[in-house]
Amino acid sequence: MPIIVNKEEKRRNIALSCRELLLEHGINSLTISQIAKTAGVGKGTIYEYFENKEDIVFEIITTFIVEHEKKLMELVEAPITTKEKLFHFFFLLFENEMARKQLKVYKEFIAISLTNEPEEMLVFSEQCREKFHMILKQILDAGKRLGEIAEDRVISESTLMLFATGLVVDSRMSSCDITTEINIFLEMLLASNPKEL
Repeated sequence: MPIIVNKEEKRRNIALSCRELLLEHGINSLTISQIAKTAGVGKGTIYEYFENKEDIVFEIITTFIVEHEKKLMELVEAPITTKEKLFHFFFLLFENEMARKQLKVYKEFIAISLTNEPEEMLVFSEQCREKFHMILKQILDAGKRLGEIAEDRVISESTLMLFATGLVVDSRMSSCDITTEINIFLEMLLASNPKEL
């Protein structure tokens, strides 16, 4: 009797086995041969489950995003202030060594997206952006319900995402103190009286 292979599970397992490889080598230096060797399969098998290297990278980055999203959803429910939730939202990519390794891959992903503009990367980026918008909206709505943000205060999730992207880009400069920049931004954003700015 033939063995039935769950293609989605096999695809996910191949990608998961290559996470460290991607973090170590980055997107551009990663090869199909390295992926096949790390996954313990032949190169032909890789092409049974993935169209190309970028497809594998998407699958791996998707696992990072899922983990990131899970942490952010826990943050939404955490018994801390809105300001603390927003701080952790922005700081999550910088909080430990693993996050910084993932951030390095994400920066490379952004660079490729900006220089080549492949359609699938743009679509993927938009899907991720929508998820993070939803999480930010939940944090902001809860902040208004709790009275930590004035009801009439308009705060754009898009603007918050632009700030987060700016942090990612500027984090490569030694003069950028991420913690300080986030705190200054949040003080401006959440000031109870706009004249305080």
